[in-house]
Amino acid sequence: MQIERVPGIALSTGGAVSAYLSDWARVAPAYEYDWSRQESFERRAAHLIGGGYTGDRAAVAAALERYNRALGADEAALEAARLLGQPGTLAAVTGQQAGILTGPAYSIYKAMTTIRLARQQSERLGRPVVPVFWIAGEDHDWQEVSWVMVPAGAEARRLALAERFDGERRSVALAPMPPSVADVIDEFAALMPDTEFKEEVMARLREAAAAGPALEPAVTGGAPSLADWFGRLMAWLFRGTGLVFLNSADPALRRIEAPFFARALERQAEVQAACSAGMARWERQLGFACTVEQSADSLNLFIYMDGDRLPLVGERDRVWVRGNPELSWSRAELVELAWQSPERFSTNVVLRPVIQSFLLPDLFYVGGPGEISYFGLLRDVYRAMGQQMPIVVPREGFTLVEPPIARILQKQGLTLDDVFHRLEERKQELLEREDRLGIAGAFAAFRAEFARRHADLAGLVLQLDPGLSQMVEENRRQIEHQINRLEEKARQQHRKNCETALRQFDRLRANITPQGLQERAFSIFPYLVKYGPDLVRRLVDEVPLEEGWVHRAIYL
Repeated sequence: MQIERVPGIALSTGGAVSAYLSDWARVAPAYEYDWSRQESFERRAAHLIGGGYTGDRAAVAAALERYNRALGADEAALEAARLLGQPGTLAAVTGQQAGILTGPAYSIYKAMTTIRLARQQSERLGRPVVPVFWIAGEDHDWQEVSWVMVPAGAEARRLALAERFDGERRSVALAPMPPSVADVIDEFAALMPDTEFKEEVMARLREAAAAGPALEPAVTGGAPSLADWFGRLMAWLFRGTGLVFLNSADPALRRIEAPFFARALERQAEVQAACSAGMARWERQLGFACTVEQSADSLNLFIYMDGDRLPLVGERDRVWVRGNPELSWSRAELVELAWQSPERFSTNVVLRPVIQSFLLPDLFYVGGPGEISYFGLLRDVYRAMGQQMPIVVPREGFTLVEPPIARILQKQGLTLDDVFHRLEERKQELLEREDRLGIAGAFAAFRAEFARRHADLAGLVLQLDPGLSQMVEENRRQIEHQINRLEEKARQQHRKNCETALRQFDRLRANITPQGLQERAFSIFPYLVKYGPDLVRRLVDEVPLEEGWVHRAIYL
């Protein structure tokens, strides 16, 4: 496969992420480590091995091995999970919500970055670095995970679950899988061309959706979830790479996290002060907009009540559910509950990254632009909870270019830079180039001649009767209107004559920039149907890591 750098494509247009990628001195006060320096990885590893990580390795490794086995992960993943239990092993972490068809392709690229950087750092540091994918199974943002787009010829098609999720507060990993998953799979199959790989890919999609729950039946009610489908598909895509999957809603992990939940309840004031300091630094010192909303009474925790994930707030000795003060406890009661039933608790966006460092010896975290920004608020929160922020590495960005798309680029003399930045301009150039009759010039010349002749005629008429000026002007406007209509009809026919070429431009837009960057819209699965179920593993093995950050095109 051919790989090409694409200039002018940013991971984000926001100033914070741009500075993070290219102006470290500006953002350094908000983070612990410069992601672009090898010395940062060496210092972070020394911190973790020297006592910075105090988690229960054996319990975490056992929980991850059990969960990955339930997903049907291969022996490489199971061995990597066991390896996390050994002293000296480090973790390379990334994560994402459990979207349908594994969500937009950037989830795949996050995992690719993590696996390949883990291999690099394992070699450089002389110790095992295990890649871990954190499935955000406790998340209840169903609107985010319920849709994805796929390329379908000259169109970009949106696939979505049929259910309505307004007000839904059950975690994706703990709620039964929506029945319309089967309809999404059928719709996807109907959109895909018949290829030698289609049958295998479709069978895998259906088998993964039909399998049983991967978490303990006591928390799932014995039904599989959307997170189970996502996890099984990801385990299949990344077989052979040693990528380990972690479900944040796993009750086995929640039991390990009990001390963390108790500490968060006890240190609310310290955590909130740290969060406020981070937000103030981000806005006032660094000049960036905050991406996290925070209230002074937030505990940064949720509690599960009858399956719903409800936010907790507190003041002095009392803790209650936001918006429902009747559901309240003393702080001591809730601390005791955290120790006795930790599976009842869940972290919000502020403590989610911090609990990751409590569970895992995380050398680095691979994140997208949103994550890079909110990590920048949390350095002091980590410290308030007795942790240290890991290195935050930006995920790689890619655009997949299929052979038919590459042929259109070549035929039309276009570059990817043209498609990303000036496709409409190039389309107009095509129309002008193909206008062998000179439509634009002919009408321009006719208008100039008409203006001159009409002005002469108007002068004659107005000499006869100056009171006819309004009629003369109306006459001019009507004739110009008819000229404009005629020109538009001519241009429409010209576009129709160029229809084949224009459809190719539309196909470029639909396949390369569908509502923005391809990686933020399309699932990876259409490409598996066309280019084989081992495509992801080939990308992992064949695409080299880059120093720094640059968006790249991969020609399939």
